[in-house]
Amino acid sequence: MALSREIYSAFEDVVGREHISDDPAMMPAYHQVQFAAIVLPENTAEVQAVVRLCNRYTLPFQAVCTGWTGAFPKDILYIDLRRMNRIVEINEKGMYAVVEPYVITAQLQAELFRRGLHMNLKGAGSNCAAMLRGHGHLDQTTSGDDRNHLAIEWVTPAGDIVRSGAAGSTGAWFCGDGPGPSLRSILTSAVPPGVTPGVFTRAAIKLYHWPGPVQFPIQGVSPKYTLRQVPPNFMARYYSFPSVEKMWRAEIKLGENEIAFELMGFNVSMVASNITTSNEEDEKVFQQMQGEVQGPGFFVILAGNSAADFAYKKKVLDQIIRENDGRSLKSVEDPEVEGILLCQCIRVTASIRETFRAGGAFSSIPVMGQRDLTIRWAVGAGRAKEPLIAKGLIVDDGGAFFGWGVEQGHLGKTEIFCKFDPANPKAKEAVERWQKEQSERAFVERYFAMTMGPQDAVGPALANYHLWWRKVTEAIDPNHVSPEAGALV
Repeated sequence: MALSREIYSAFEDVVGREHISDDPAMMPAYHQVQFAAIVLPENTAEVQAVVRLCNRYTLPFQAVCTGWTGAFPKDILYIDLRRMNRIVEINEKGMYAVVEPYVITAQLQAELFRRGLHMNLKGAGSNCAAMLRGHGHLDQTTSGDDRNHLAIEWVTPAGDIVRSGAAGSTGAWFCGDGPGPSLRSILTSAVPPGVTPGVFTRAAIKLYHWPGPVQFPIQGVSPKYTLRQVPPNFMARYYSFPSVEKMWRAEIKLGENEIAFELMGFNVSMVASNITTSNEEDEKVFQQMQGEVQGPGFFVILAGNSAADFAYKKKVLDQIIRENDGRSLKSVEDPEVEGILLCQCIRVTASIRETFRAGGAFSSIPVMGQRDLTIRWAVGAGRAKEPLIAKGLIVDDGGAFFGWGVEQGHLGKTEIFCKFDPANPKAKEAVERWQKEQSERAFVERYFAMTMGPQDAVGPALANYHLWWRKVTEAIDPNHVSPEAGALV
């Protein structure tokens, strides 16, 4: 749908001639979908003006930060927020940072390290927008982004500017729940559709103490960065266990003693992918590691605030592993490999390779809830893969499920993968059936707090939130200009 000259000129007056385009040749640089136009606002005022024009002309829009992923309807106005790329404030005393949409986590984390601070990073990678919600490698000690968002500046679908929490009443950013309007359930959108209508223009993020160096001594090239030396009072290890039950008991003890800086339930397939640079090397290392482990396992990082603190944490870790018959994977004890994993899993560049093995495609089912229950669910989902493996429809990946603790194990995430050849229609159909059946099983058997799936299926189990959500979105978006879509990072 081409915009009329009048409408195009109205948007051009807001952002300037250089920051709007409806050239069809430009669209493939963004997505395969044809947009009505692309605009690049520079600040909140321009975003508000653009959204109000969309309401005036009943033109649907979608705002995007880094554009790393997302689903887009055609003929919408694509609001590219890349010009809004400023770290507005790093408040060291209040331990929060205020950022605009195009600040990525790697950029913010690098600035925080210099100040002895760090933050939660999404598992999708440090190239994602710092302000958006998610879960990842550092959840054990920092929780997830939905718990780390403080005050937020939001342009509603109608074009109003709302500042939540303290920012709405005092102009400060230290709290998202007051004094002032909270709106947390709307702004975090942790349940389907998983995206909040409107545009976030600024967000405050909670910060944490960082006991490490101001800059990692990195060497090598992507995807195999390593450290010239492991920082003092840091350690990375991978432990395997004879059973899921013993692995889970060790996880619980680590959380109760609050000693792990990072705890990720990697499988050895993911470890192999993270420390290799080619598919051939990946397969070789995977087969070697598969023969070394005794069963399921997890990856752990210790970070001491002093030599004495590190020694204490290591002693507690050793006892927990010993009591649960854990075994350290010798490959990870190698200083070069340890450096690779420390670098990739704290800076979070591991996601480049960790969920993929050589060739093909994969589907996964992520679940969030009580960690022991999500693990038990994943074991059943893994058994349901066995007939597909026997028929040659999917790859035998050594039982590729993984997950991690959140807030020292008070919550957890588990995700199970299913790798297949997308060119094989029978394989694709079988995987889709497996995915649907195991998602429904998790929901019906109440293995976790259901957050995935269609709203009409999930809503009745969560106080009919979907009905209230629709009433809220109807009230804040009367012209239906902010369509619901997949989460955009």
